[in-house]
Amino acid sequence: MRLRKVAILLAQVSILAIAGAFAQGAMSSLGVQEDEAKRQMVWSLTSNRVPVSLAAKAFKAAESSVRVKLVQGALAWIKAYTESAAFKADYEKQRAADKPAPSKPQDTIDAELAKQKAERRKGLEDMKKNVAKMPPDMRPKMEETVKQMEAMYAKQDADPQMAALMRQGLEAQRAADEKSYHERVAQHEKRFPADPRVLIAQRLQAFLDVSRDVDYSAQLYAAERGKMKFVNAAYETKPENWKLCFRAGKPTVDAARAFALAWLKEIQGK
Repeated sequence: MRLRKVAILLAQVSILAIAGAFAQGAMSSLGVQEDEAKRQMVWSLTSNRVPVSLAAKAFKAAESSVRVKLVQGALAWIKAYTESAAFKADYEKQRAADKPAPSKPQDTIDAELAKQKAERRKGLEDMKKNVAKMPPDMRPKMEETVKQMEAMYAKQDADPQMAALMRQGLEAQRAADEKSYHERVAQHEKRFPADPRVLIAQRLQAFLDVSRDVDYSAQLYAAERGKMKFVNAAYETKPENWKLCFRAGKPTVDAARAFALAWLKEIQGK
């Protein structure tokens, strides 16, 4: 069994993000510093990813029975840490940093329209100054261009319908910006719920769902370039995490499932 796959699976087990790769104390045999484990915790939880290299050697060397104990110890450490004040503080810090910033205070529509008009006039004046610096043979054509723009702006400023369209355009843009902001806030709340246990429960349930029907007796064969594939072609369409469970083996996954189920029931108050 490849260690990279095992580590990813274990990440899916607890909060599907850091698995047993990060604990010290009971997990000292993994060779991972606790400070590093804590540093990775919130990122792993919210991104649903895991730096699988942290515990590669330890998992690769471990027998199946040892891996079960490693998983149980790691999950116990993870659970304890996610219930600590330190984790809650780090989570809240990251949650605040990730929150979309509200739009800056804007001028009124009338003020914005007046600002745009002033900017147009300034643009014309700058063009006139630049035309005056051009070679004599180039000036007539550019002067004509400036006159056409002046006439167009004058007509636009005097046209109530055009003014109404510009106003509607600004109003529509601001409404779209406001909608986009609220959508980003909603996405942020989904990614960073105020109570991290909500997110932990989601990760636990996802692992329980994907690991529910793994066929550990499935046969493999060596395909092109030595890549192993399932004899039952239908299994090739299974989710990647289902395949990771298969590779990790039933004893390891069963231990993880038992812990995950008990933890999920505790969170849900069952």
